[in-house]
Amino acid sequence: MRNDLKVLQEWEILTDNRYKQAKGVANLHFTLNLWHSSTEENLKKFEEEWDKRKSPGLENSSVKTEINYDNFGLIPDISQIYGREKELELLKQKFFQNSPPCKIIGIFGIAGIGKTSLVCKLIEQIQEEFTRVIYWSFLNPPLPLEFLENTSNIISQNISFKTEDKFKIKLIKFIKILAKSRCLLFLDNIDAIIEHENYREYSEILQAIGQSKHNSCLIITSRKIPQELESLAGNKTSTYFLDLQGLDYQTGRQILGDIDTFHGTEDEWQFLIQQVCYGNPLFIKSIAHHIQRVHHNNLSDFLLKGNLLIEKVESILNSYFQQLSDLEKAIIFELAINRNPVSLSELEHNIIIEPDGKSIQEGIRSLSSKILLDKKDDYLTIHPLLIEYFTQKIITIATEEIKTENFQLLRSNSLTKTTVPDYLRKIQINVILHPIIKNLIHDFQENNLERKLIDCLKTLKHQPSGQIGSIAGNIINLLNILKNGHLIGYDFSHLPIRQVDFSNIRLNQVDFSYSQFFDCIFPQTCGSILSISCSQFDPSLPREYLLATGDSHGMIYLWKVKQDGKLELSKSFPAHGSWVWSVALNSEGQLLASGGQDGIIKIWSITTDLSINCHSLPHPSQKHHAPIRAVAFSADSKFLATGSEDKTIKIWSVETGECLHTLEGHQERVGGVTFSPNGQLLASGSADKTIKIWSVDTGKCLHTLTGHQDWVWQVAFSSDGQLLASGSGDKTIKIWSIIEGEYQNIDTLEGHESWIWSIAFSPDGQYIASGSEDFTLRLWSVKTRECLQCFGGYGNRLSSITFSPDSQYILSGSIDRSIRLWSIKNHKCLQQINGHTDWICSVAFSPDGKTLISGSGDQTIRLWSVESGEVIQILQEKYYWVLLYQVAVSANGQLIASTSHDNIIKLWDIKTDEKYTFAPEHQKRVWSIAFSPNSQILVSGSGDNSVKLWSVPRGFCLKTFEEHQAWVLSVNFSLDGKLIATGSEDRTIKLWSIEDDMTQSLRTFKGHQGRIWSVVFSSDGQRLASSSDDQTVKVWQVKDGRLINSFEGHKSWVWSVAFSPDGKLLASGGDDATIRIWDVETGQLHQLLCQHTKSVRSVCFSPNGNTLASASEDETIKLWNQKTGECQNTLRSPRLYEQTNIKGVEGLNYETINTMKILGAFLSR
Repeated sequence: MRNDLKVLQEWEILTDNRYKQAKGVANLHFTLNLWHSSTEENLKKFEEEWDKRKSPGLENSSVKTEINYDNFGLIPDISQIYGREKELELLKQKFFQNSPPCKIIGIFGIAGIGKTSLVCKLIEQIQEEFTRVIYWSFLNPPLPLEFLENTSNIISQNISFKTEDKFKIKLIKFIKILAKSRCLLFLDNIDAIIEHENYREYSEILQAIGQSKHNSCLIITSRKIPQELESLAGNKTSTYFLDLQGLDYQTGRQILGDIDTFHGTEDEWQFLIQQVCYGNPLFIKSIAHHIQRVHHNNLSDFLLKGNLLIEKVESILNSYFQQLSDLEKAIIFELAINRNPVSLSELEHNIIIEPDGKSIQEGIRSLSSKILLDKKDDYLTIHPLLIEYFTQKIITIATEEIKTENFQLLRSNSLTKTTVPDYLRKIQINVILHPIIKNLIHDFQENNLERKLIDCLKTLKHQPSGQIGSIAGNIINLLNILKNGHLIGYDFSHLPIRQVDFSNIRLNQVDFSYSQFFDCIFPQTCGSILSISCSQFDPSLPREYLLATGDSHGMIYLWKVKQDGKLELSKSFPAHGSWVWSVALNSEGQLLASGGQDGIIKIWSITTDLSINCHSLPHPSQKHHAPIRAVAFSADSKFLATGSEDKTIKIWSVETGECLHTLEGHQERVGGVTFSPNGQLLASGSADKTIKIWSVDTGKCLHTLTGHQDWVWQVAFSSDGQLLASGSGDKTIKIWSIIEGEYQNIDTLEGHESWIWSIAFSPDGQYIASGSEDFTLRLWSVKTRECLQCFGGYGNRLSSITFSPDSQYILSGSIDRSIRLWSIKNHKCLQQINGHTDWICSVAFSPDGKTLISGSGDQTIRLWSVESGEVIQILQEKYYWVLLYQVAVSANGQLIASTSHDNIIKLWDIKTDEKYTFAPEHQKRVWSIAFSPNSQILVSGSGDNSVKLWSVPRGFCLKTFEEHQAWVLSVNFSLDGKLIATGSEDRTIKLWSIEDDMTQSLRTFKGHQGRIWSVVFSSDGQRLASSSDDQTVKVWQVKDGRLINSFEGHKSWVWSVAFSPDGKLLASGGDDATIRIWDVETGQLHQLLCQHTKSVRSVCFSPNGNTLASASEDETIKLWNQKTGECQNTLRSPRLYEQTNIKGVEGLNYETINTMKILGAFLSR
């Protein structure tokens, strides 16, 4: 239907009124442009127009789908292609005359023969037969999983991939997508992946495409037929292979004639083209340029003096390589390492070479007389054949230099760059560093290689710093691969260190003293990214702007986004006591507003030197009474709007800090607020499933928009104010048109598989971006409403997104602690910044009380000796991004269960370290788990609103309860195993009986005004305690549901409660960083424990009741004497840079040094 309307609009038969504010069309979405008042005459005229305008391919369908040409790499220029008419006709026959058409077409031949140009010309002529044409350059090959995800997401937005999906699952989904669509995939130069160990799974992909039933076609180019496809070569109906030969003599002459006028005889021309160049167009062009510069266009002179003992490509290139100076080699190596076009300034910055009187620019001029360089818009690159050749040279030479310690290449060039996009750095590591390591391990063995690399670094310390260049950085990068990211105890002192990404390397007890750092990347300490906002371009620094992010640690980070799109941390500062739910920069980047879990609104002024001053706070009488979920500036920065969980919205004067209006009307918490571009209207979304439009001037509600089936967590106006978009928990985005003050839902965008947390319009009005609980970011066309791209790879919810001011990039923040910068143009993640945190989310004692089990934000489960405070065992998750929510210990002490946001429950056998997973029955994250007293049953509560009982021995689901109306956040068994209590986001507690294989809901406890984070039975089973984000702890009578007592004192959410074994005391841990121990009978506060510095997420008593353990976001576990309140021990795992010496370092700014100190480094003793 949508495509039909689109064609009618293109033919000017239909007018779309949905974006217009013209009088008289307020209730008309479309207008037909008719020719006559007579229906018969109109139908006749319409048929004439249809016949006249339709394309030949429309006989069998109402609309021809728009061609989408998506490229992952630089598509070669084919404006001029020589010859190949016969080959083109032959290949077109395989598409148009084969029945069924070929599934795989392979074009093979030596490098430079013209395979890529031929395919691009073919695609130009046949692309109308396909709904999608996707080009992949394997010069920079994606990993197999990345290829499957990115290609699938472009073809279809209805199938999403989860990061934890196995390869075979993703491959099956990929083939299903090919079966539903008519796509043409072009994989160019797949030589790079043949027999490479990191790319072995491509063999399964190629075989699946060749053997499965689908409607698509794959074209590959390579020098030889991949072994995986040889078995398909005999199947002429589905596979066709073309061995591409050289050009004929006349075509070769045409190439030479287009370059210049050369002097020679007919026989000399024939000999050159067919005997020397083998009809290879690249060789012909390269030798032509050589004859131009060296032999003054005289072919006879070249044939007399030139080296004609050339039998293969390597011989030609080797002869060129031998002629290069050290500077020219450094330049050509840099072009090969970067693999993408490089500017002169980048070459000058990256090449470290002793001056010999020549500049880089002079080196380029002399190099271009020997090797064909491609120049475009002040950028340089070389032919893919040369990139491949010189990459192999780099691997060989670097291996030899490590062995001999005679450094030249490793001094002048960094083999991997921190200054390039992230995806390119990964490719450099795979295609350059890994092969070098493989070669060296073959020569040295692993242990000896480590010693060899350390010896190389020791030798460097006796050399002047200026002569070391990039050697130290290259060796550290090789060590990092060899040691799998664990560089513990190394001495890297007194060294210049270039181009090393330290962000994911554990550096305990490393000595960096007096080292100099150049272009190095270090980790950030940010927690889960909850909010993100950017300013407009800085007038004084064209193409630069500010980005602000707020995290789960109460911190705000200010980033400068540079001209190349890279983020650079400028400042970080504590802003709120806990989660920073929302940040907003005004357009000039001079004001920053933030709202937090603490219910406080702050406005910060930002000076030109990025000094921060908090200059406006609301008066206590005007403040919100619950967490602030949204803040937004008006376009003129005069007003600030705030939305809160107290169901209200407030509009503030930025100048005076006065609350101008309190907007009431929503029935549930407010999730998002946004001003219209003209500042006259305010839109808000709420958990009550509605959107409200308010007058900023009067504070009155003008409209209430309904239609969503779940909460509305984000709203956004288009830049022209004619559209409003809303994202909801019902997995949809609704687009509302605004015509003469009336709002109409004109479209609903579907594709996300879970809740939508964030949406944004691009400043140019062309796109909508959406972030979801399904771990994907989607890009939609405003015009066609189609999903253009699905960006995956996230490990958790996308909590916030924004566009760059020029609409070229999307910036996203995720609960997985990452900030990512995406290029809309090339579908790539250009930069990913990962935060690091070891905050402890859950603790539990073993039944004998000798061991404490913890689950933490660094994705590990640790077993601690209570007596010594030492870690005695570590159980680690496979994925870096898995956030652990709770750990539970079986009553027999043999099993540990863990929950996380990936919807899966895991069981760990303490004795064997083996991990088992339950079937993924829950549809959303699993918040809470508990073992039954006999260790045979496990209960779980999930974000899918369900409670499930599991057989521990068998690992399958026994029973599902579905009476809660929202997330189930807490579950627990009574000590006799007959009852289960569950606490939910719906503010209720439910009691379930599971006695004698009969399960039933007994009663519902009501009284909390917020989410219920923890429920626990007393040891005698007569009482139930609960904690909530309403800041209270409540104790209930189990038998009748009566509220016995309500304990107040916490200043924020209460995450956890625990009864002492005798039932007399109740401990609670809160977001206010305190632990409170209450006397259950009297309701009096027994102890107030305040040594944690951040939120206390979990508390539990030891089996004998003498010790209370608390786990905190400050990355510590504390053991308390419950009688005296004394902290007996503080347990902390080694931080990322624990005991790392950074005394006297150079090249690091204040923010980086401060981050390293937070992670355990020290400046001096």
